[in-house]
Amino acid sequence: MIKITQEEIMQNWGTDNSGVPLVSVKCMTFNHEKYISQAIDGFLMQKTTFPFEVLIHDDASTDKTADIIREYEKKFPKIVKGIYETENQFSKGNRLHHIKINAAIRGKYLAFCEGDDYWIDEKKLQKQVSFLEDNPEYSMCYGKVQQYYEKEKNFSKVLFGASVSDYKVLIYGRNPVPTLSVCLHRALYQKFISLELGKDQNWLMGDYPLWIYLAHDTKIKFMDEVFGVYRILKNSASHSVDITKRIQFQKSKNDISNYFCDLYHLPKIPWDENKAVFDILYLDLMENGYIKEITCQTKNVYKDIKNKSRRERIIRFAISCKSIFLLYRKIYYFFRNVRA
Repeated sequence: MIKITQEEIMQNWGTDNSGVPLVSVKCMTFNHEKYISQAIDGFLMQKTTFPFEVLIHDDASTDKTADIIREYEKKFPKIVKGIYETENQFSKGNRLHHIKINAAIRGKYLAFCEGDDYWIDEKKLQKQVSFLEDNPEYSMCYGKVQQYYEKEKNFSKVLFGASVSDYKVLIYGRNPVPTLSVCLHRALYQKFISLELGKDQNWLMGDYPLWIYLAHDTKIKFMDEVFGVYRILKNSASHSVDITKRIQFQKSKNDISNYFCDLYHLPKIPWDENKAVFDILYLDLMENGYIKEITCQTKNVYKDIKNKSRRERIIRFAISCKSIFLLYRKIYYFFRNVRA
């Protein structure tokens, strides 16, 4: 638990600390005993000139997650608010748990972070709220995050998060918006919920439709800063070791894109399972730095041989090919061992 008092957190909030918070942090958690303290500490370390609240929904965890949340509630009663289920709602396909936490949100702005992720920038909320206050034409802002592979105990060599020029980029490309980096207007979030877009769909990406909706109707801002860490667990839908589950995740993304293609009168995207598998493999290679390494190796080959004699070009090209071969062998063992 973070070594700070509630009074120290609130000391720069102004004279009235009993009013409505400017920002609500929404945290959904289930069996995150190992990680939830790090997530809550990331919220409480925020240095702001405005009040914020932390709403944590525990979906009937079977480990000590709920007990840990209660400890934080006891120490930080004006900031941390727990919402507890007695039966797991997600396994029932019941979204009432989202209704409960959404009804409790009081802030003008809303930030997100799952119980197994965490923030690393103590000024995250201050930077984002300052931007949104100064630029009311923007509905939300977001940044980059580091990706941490829990199984391998290492970070991805590539940061997650990129700029979006318009809503079509979101529909036709990858989703470059890390949920834990987002801060947005609560009123627009509630409007999106009230529309119940895709309510009868079994989508596996809960926030992706929200980004498309906001990017279509308003402006969204990419902040080129690293705000947190996205923890990739073994059973993660987007990074599962089960290729079938990852294909299902890609199919869900395709279904969401086509839903909005219909809604906004755009050409639909045909489903291609082979392309989905290729995209999955490419993502793994990119996140682990292999794409960048291959590109650098190829550039070095060209740079090394372009001004050499024919004999030297042959020798240097052979040496370079050996290096690239060793790199591809590394990739082979990566998929055979690490992802197995």
